[in-house]
Formats: sequence, structure tokens, C-alpha cells
Amino acid sequence: MNPCSVLVVDDDYYALEAIRLLLSRDGRTRVWDCADSIDGAVDKLVGSPGPDPDVILLDVRFGNDELAGIEGLPRIAASAPGAQILVTSVLRTEDVVLAAIAAGADGYVWKNESGNGIASAVAAVAEGRFVLTASIAELVLGGADELRAYATEVLADEPEYADLTISLKKTLYLFCLCGLSTREIASELQLSPNTVSSRIKTAYQVLGAGSRQEAFARLVSRERIGIDYE
Repeated sequence: MNPCSVLVVDDDYYALEAIRLLLSRDGRTRVWDCADSIDGAVDKLVGSPGPDPDVILLDVRFGNDELAGIEGLPRIAASAPGAQILVTSVLRTEDVVLAAIAAGADGYVWKNESGNGIASAVAAVAEGRFVLTASIAELVLGGADELRAYATEVLADEPEYADLTISLKKTLYLFCLCGLSTREIASELQLSPNTVSSRIKTAYQVLGAGSRQEAFARLVSRERIGIDYE
């Protein structure tokens, strides 16, 4: 079975790269292309000489417009009539979710719950299933058990990574997102290289990651850093 192709539309560079990495590593999905705006997505779809993507993974917020993705969804759908559209966002209020569904979304996943399950969500949507993450299902429809008859895929909850302390998060921010070496981080934080290595190892264990790329993907896609180092 050929992997389903995915157009990722997100204006957050780090989130987009994390999602691209997760989809590229899963045998069920491949990245068709990426766009950082609604206009950019439409241009790629209209200008493509080949088949449209199977699934379009669409963020809700673009720039200062919290609902730009939902407002632009009909344009994207018209540019790729055969594609399924899966909305992904950190927003999960009932009115936003219902607005996305009303606009024609084929599913809605909360970024903080989807994580490594994003490829599963995409694959399910490509098969014609309506996908929700657990808290979205509970918010909109009152619980996962009632959804089975409606061909809805409810993704299981992801771990919260609550054991990541501020010091571990700061070390991983410098290591994963800023790309600093162990010695550079040690200099920045005024620690020994051995202490930095120990923090990285501990954070990997908490995240269940085995590499810088895996830690990067899990941190960014789950938006677990949220620290201002300015």
C-alpha cells in the first residue's frame, strides 16, 4: 500500500519541521509539500502538475489571526477537491472546533495530544474516517464511547511530560532548538559539560527519545518548552 501524501500548512517553522519529521519517518505517510500560509498552500495546489495530496494538515492560527486556517479552509478545499482536511491546533474551545467542522474539516486534533500520533491521525483521515483527539471528542460530543458508530477515530491521550523541570527544558531548548553543543551549553549555563550531558540524558528518558531529532519533534509538536530566554 502506498503511503498517503500530506500537505502541511503551518506558519510556525519549528512546529512545521517537527510535523514534517514525524510524517517522514512513518511508513504510512509522506510529505507532499509544506506551506506557511493559506495563500501559499493554494498556490502550491493550483500550480502542481501532478496529483493533489491525499490529506492536508492545516493549522488554525496564522500570525495574529486566530481563525485564519478555518476561514481559509474552503479555499484550500476548492483547490484540492479530492483531499481530506485534518485541522490541528493548540486551540480547543468548542466554538473553534465546531467552526472547523462546519467549514468542512475531516477531523480536528489538538496539538498537545497528537504528538507522535499525528501520522495515525493522517492515515485514518485518508481512509475516510473522521478523526478527533480524546479531549476534543469529549468537548464536542460528550465522550469517546459514543463516537464509534460514526466512524470517528479517537486518538489516545499522550503523556504530559510533567517530569521535565525548568532546568531540563532550558538545556533541551539550547540543545534541540538552538543547536548548541554540550560545551557551548555548559558555557552558556555556567555548568560542567558532564552536568549538561546528564541533563540531556535524563530529558531523553522522560521524553522516551533516543536522539536530538526525536527530542526536538516531541518538544516542538507538543509545545512543551514555552520558556523565554530573552
